[in-house]
Amino acid sequence: MVRHGTPRRHLAVLFALVLAVTALVAVTASPTRAGTGDDPGSWIPRTDITRSDLTQVPGKLAEPSDDGPHPGSATEWWYTHVMDPATGRTFIAMLFTAPVPIAVIFWYPENGRKTVLPEPAFDVTAADGPVVRSSAGDLVYDEERGAYHLTWHGLFAKADIWFDNALPGVTGGPIRYDGGQTMYWTSPVATSHVDGWLQPPGASSPINVDGWRGYHDHNWGDFNVLDQRYSGWEWGVSHEPDGTATLLGGVVKGDGTWQGVVGRVTHRETYGCMSTIKLSDWRVSGLFSYPETTTLTCESSLLATPEGLIGKRPGLKRSFHVVDPFILDVGLLALPESVGRTVPGSIGLIEHIRTLKARLPRS
Repeated sequence: MVRHGTPRRHLAVLFALVLAVTALVAVTASPTRAGTGDDPGSWIPRTDITRSDLTQVPGKLAEPSDDGPHPGSATEWWYTHVMDPATGRTFIAMLFTAPVPIAVIFWYPENGRKTVLPEPAFDVTAADGPVVRSSAGDLVYDEERGAYHLTWHGLFAKADIWFDNALPGVTGGPIRYDGGQTMYWTSPVATSHVDGWLQPPGASSPINVDGWRGYHDHNWGDFNVLDQRYSGWEWGVSHEPDGTATLLGGVVKGDGTWQGVVGRVTHRETYGCMSTIKLSDWRVSGLFSYPETTTLTCESSLLATPEGLIGKRPGLKRSFHVVDPFILDVGLLALPESVGRTVPGSIGLIEHIRTLKARLPRS
């Protein structure tokens, strides 16, 4: 079992996060269109990509056995979300063991203000299973049921949610980038139909989440999200109306090079590829520009199996579209977690994260 942190260090981090969240909610601005075409323009911060690196990154079909802790990682977190396809309501819960133990939640109501809150979590532990526990909430894989179970008992939210009949994504990495950083990931729940209840921040009673769509991934490695040598990353998941999912994820290196994947998760198989990427339909919010459309393309793809990536599958072309932007700017990092979609009737989240250095105005 891995155990990290002390109460004093935890309180300092919680206080810093509260200040950051207060500041970033205050500076979140209504986006405006950034000119025309695919170029955000020379008069605004540039966050575009110069090239795509198609070098294959090792990967395999994601399994719960891939989801345990990785002692010694500079950064490690477990992420879950559930989304209501009918209303867009979204709940996100994250548990970190490194660089410090902490719990964070996001809540997007159907109407009203979106919130991000650090949950008091004076201890976060992780063990194979996986079993991730904290004073704010737990994420445990139940072998008998064959499903992940999220129980949240924090100060701001409560939940008891099962991720049943999950379709798996891919375990991959490392992606290697600026300063010798390495990032690994696994997505054992690319999509699922969840069961249970949620009492979000400000609610007086629980709401039923049966039939909402759910997702879980886990990132770790020798990397620092605030490092200014790299530019940021692109990430997204789309829960599609036929019960399948589309995933994207990868790093944008300091020279503007994208290295990442797009994947399709169906009822029969999971397959994907290293992709090229095109960002278009730019919008501006403060010192941040983001694309409303992110398009991933590859000529052929590989089947994900427990033993690795094999064979050939059809090529992929998928576009993610921001539907409801939510942009959090804490200075060194701009972190949007925007509601988006791929095909009609889908619902998902998309991130276009950039460091401060990458989005400063350039000539």
